[in-house]
Amino acid sequence: MNVYFMRHGETDWNKEQRIQGSTDIPLNQNGIDLAEETAKNLFKDGITFRRIYTSPLIRAQATAQIMNRYSGAQIKLDERIREFGFGQAEGATYAELRTQERFAHLKNWFLNPAEYKAELGAESYEDFFGRISDFLENEIKPLEGKTDDVLIVCHGGVVRGLLKVMCNWSVLRFSETKIPNCGINLVTLNDGIFTVQYTARTF
Repeated sequence: MNVYFMRHGETDWNKEQRIQGSTDIPLNQNGIDLAEETAKNLFKDGITFRRIYTSPLIRAQATAQIMNRYSGAQIKLDERIREFGFGQAEGATYAELRTQERFAHLKNWFLNPAEYKAELGAESYEDFFGRISDFLENEIKPLEGKTDDVLIVCHGGVVRGLLKVMCNWSVLRFSETKIPNCGINLVTLNDGIFTVQYTARTF
């Protein structure tokens, strides 16, 4: 079974380099255009989807709807693939995150993940990786043998989290992986084992 997963299209906060997390920011026009181009080019490559899962955040939902134009699949919202919650850091720029003392531990999520500590209302690693693992084990793995091409539309942090859990990466590699807006990742699922085919590919 082919499992595709992708980051949503661009938002204004992406453009302004602000931390979005669970804040519900819509796609901007460039994000819409990017998703449309990605959907069209995947279809030209013969790739359509039998099932689509999306984060409930509006930027992911809108991307999923665009990606579904050539597939006509059922779209299912799933809270387990919403973006990492950054608490009081949401809305701050990455420059502010790096320089303001109150974000001393939160910035480690991006810069030194082994030292990350949840604070100021941010999500813990335990909760984040726990919900991603639950999604893979109880939603995706049971589909093997029942369907073919599945798409998961989510967020940069969730894409990295999915790769970490699927590949048993250390949290250090988790932070090194860069995922562009509408970057596509493909893993195959055979006998309950995920194998990465490519990551962060743009179409």
